[in-house]
Amino acid sequence: MAKNDLVVKSNRLVEASYRITLVEQQIILYAICRSREEQRGLSSETPVTISALDFARQFGADEDRVYGQLKEAMNTLYSRSVIINDIDPETNKPRVTKTRWISAASYIDGAGKIQIIFAPLMIPFIIRLEKEFTAYRLEKIGHMTSTHAVRLYELLVQYLSIGSRELEIKWLKETLQVADEYPRIDNFKRRVIDVAETQINTHSDIRVSYTQRKTGRNVTHLNFTIRPEKVAPRPTKLVINRAYVEQHARPGESYDDAFRRLLVEAHGK
Repeated sequence: MAKNDLVVKSNRLVEASYRITLVEQQIILYAICRSREEQRGLSSETPVTISALDFARQFGADEDRVYGQLKEAMNTLYSRSVIINDIDPETNKPRVTKTRWISAASYIDGAGKIQIIFAPLMIPFIIRLEKEFTAYRLEKIGHMTSTHAVRLYELLVQYLSIGSRELEIKWLKETLQVADEYPRIDNFKRRVIDVAETQINTHSDIRVSYTQRKTGRNVTHLNFTIRPEKVAPRPTKLVINRAYVEQHARPGESYDDAFRRLLVEAHGK
């Protein structure tokens, strides 16, 4: 499987409220890419097959342990749910939907493979059925070790073209489902946001930083600055021609001596 496979999610799913482990998150993202690579599409009847060996190579996991880790993650992923907020098309009122991620989980001992079937309600939020979606290359989050870093990356990369995004802390905690775990803002920033910021800046294709905003005396919002990673330009190959030699020759140096010296300085030859 190519390391530049495209993950496409509805923005409603990106901003949904859920919490899963890193391996569970990797299974979901990898399955999305796998179905796209095979051009089979996602359905509520057809399983997506994942090879433990391919999965290990994609995410840099231990090949000897990865199958056991996948089986363990499958057991917990089967019971996970996600809360999606949207608008009911009939009443035009806000709607809150709770659904499972997957409707079936299988593993094939001896073959080192697992299979999952996405829940029917999840499929429209994963495939490109809506006008608003977030897409990124799987390799951009492949080396992250924090599930919160992956979630924050998805929330911020949506706004890369704008260059900034303000997130309400209460909403962000609920979205990551960590409100009970980190009630204090200092712990939330240190254990979640700062770790995510470091991993995004180290491993992904964007660079982020943030400041905080108060409402009254309390910190209520985080303001993120988002910019693309600067790619260093390829060095231009130096051409040692007559004009260059004449320009850089030392006083009294012959053309041949200057040419040989400049060639060694430029290319070590």
